[in-house]
Amino acid sequence: MNFTSFYVDLARQYAQQQPIAQQIGALAGGSVGRGEADRFSDLDLNVYSSNQEQPHYSANVLFQEHVIQLHVHPLPQIEQVIGSPWDFRFLREARIVSDPSGLLQALIADASEYFQSPQGREKMLSQAKAAIAEQRAWLQECLDAEEPLTASFAADAVWADAAQAYAYFVHGAMSTGGLLPIIRQLDLYPAYREIRFGAGSVEPDKLLASLQAYRAYLRERSGDADAFALQSVQDELAARKAARYRETGDPDNLAWQLYAEAFWCYLALADGQTFEQHVRELPEAMQTHLVTLGFRTYSEEQMHTLLKQAEQLIVFCEEGRVR
Repeated sequence: MNFTSFYVDLARQYAQQQPIAQQIGALAGGSVGRGEADRFSDLDLNVYSSNQEQPHYSANVLFQEHVIQLHVHPLPQIEQVIGSPWDFRFLREARIVSDPSGLLQALIADASEYFQSPQGREKMLSQAKAAIAEQRAWLQECLDAEEPLTASFAADAVWADAAQAYAYFVHGAMSTGGLLPIIRQLDLYPAYREIRFGAGSVEPDKLLASLQAYRAYLRERSGDADAFALQSVQDELAARKAARYRETGDPDNLAWQLYAEAFWCYLALADGQTFEQHVRELPEAMQTHLVTLGFRTYSEEQMHTLLKQAEQLIVFCEEGRVR
């Protein structure tokens, strides 16, 4: 079965039958956009409105017994793309599923031309480096505030942002699931793996159970059953990831992604607490679930290693060649 074609057809049906106000068109992202969908994939559907006041929102939608992760936006103008190309790089892998006016096709063509130009690549790398600098500043703020657990996550965030830049600028890749396989080709990976994963891997079922329990706890605490990151359907999608990586024999990739997803869940709570404060007030069982998901405090040496690796990855981006 061609899963990409299946999901593209599903997206077209949804866009036709459930249009938003002033809808211009729709793009499929992720594995469907790249033409890499498999039986574990879901559908990320970006729908665009001509209403520039249209608020961005995301929702999990059940359509014909399939989960669609719907994201609604005002149609970006090419000037916005040129102003923030790193934020709009996903347009390179988007697949048009509805575009009666031709506006999305024109936008993607103009954006792709700019992304591939010397000026575009220079600006994108500059913005990627600025995002990494922001994460480093957050790391330092955490250290100054004596919040070492959050600082450790911030160090991971610095590394991950640099790794994403490397995957994009050197390999032309944007897939989250494809990131670790690319980085594994580098000499720096064993040291990274030792820091992030330690000696062994946690069983996928344990990771899923911990993430599900933590998400349910936050959902109850927030009182917002419609919060996108906290909806129980996200557990179903996480289970699909687990099935994929169980089949491909890549437990580290699953652990890496669920670790980040747990932090995403914390951000959805939005109760004004820092992560350190949040963890300290959690019931002991929830703290244990976070440990299972990979949250722990790094040593200064480990944080330093992650930052040095991030710097090296950016050097590789600047050199623009595979290492």
